[in-house]
Amino acid sequence: MSPQYRPGMASKRRPYWRALGTPTSLVPYRTPDGWRYAVHFTGLADIADGTLAGPPHSSEPDIAQAALVQKAEELPHRRLDVLRHAPDQPNWRTGTVTVAGPLPPA
Repeated sequence: MSPQYRPGMASKRRPYWRALGTPTSLVPYRTPDGWRYAVHFTGLADIADGTLAGPPHSSEPDIAQAALVQKAEELPHRRLDVLRHAPDQPNWRTGTVTVAGPLPPA
């Protein structure tokens, strides 16, 4: 028996970003191929990671960290305030999300 679709069924699906939870920390790091990132979340999805497309490989870590904050705001569709920590390694930065804005309406 094939499933029957009714009008309005698609609207009952939750957007992917609603399942991400709240970002807790951000880590941009330089690799031989360019800047990569990890965003840690609470909730169902623990970590999002990937390549930062914006900053070139030669850019300063602070530029990569600013690009990551923008990327991290796009993932859960929320405004974030991030406390940047003093660098402990030359090609690695960390930041802690201090305030995550409200989720947008569904």
